[in-house]
Amino acid sequence: MIEEIFQRVEEVNVIYQYIAVFIIGFVPFLEAFVAVPIGVLLDLPFILVVLVGITANWLSVMAVIVFSSFIRSLFSKKEKNNSDHFINRRFQKAKKYFNKYGVPGISLLGPIIGTNHIGALVCIIAKANKKNIILWQTISIVIWAVGTGVLLIYGVDFYNNIK
Repeated sequence: MIEEIFQRVEEVNVIYQYIAVFIIGFVPFLEAFVAVPIGVLLDLPFILVVLVGITANWLSVMAVIVFSSFIRSLFSKKEKNNSDHFINRRFQKAKKYFNKYGVPGISLLGPIIGTNHIGALVCIIAKANKKNIILWQTISIVIWAVGTGVLLIYGVDFYNNIK
């Protein structure tokens, strides 16, 4: 799948390559940790690719945080009347992980557990502080985007040196 995306993006104009990196960074399950390596493999400048990937991923995660906070506030109004609601039944396992790792753990492990979007949603459902979620999601997005880009650069260099 990623090879197919790369091959399609490789053939277009540079402006469209940056737009593609942005779109890839915006899409859940692809995010910045996929967008940045694709941009690096396209020989786009590392810092610019990182900024585009991080911005796209951050915007989409913030949209999830804002939307899910709004939905959560609607459910918390109904929660007073009905203790056995949708959120308690569906997210018991997620809340168990939240209680074990907290906002930093869920945020930093986001790409491993699926996506930063799921991590943000779990934190919102667990009634964590929204500012804390935003802070740790931002840190997570930056670490994963820069980390995968740097690993790819050194991995490609290492591969070319041993070839």
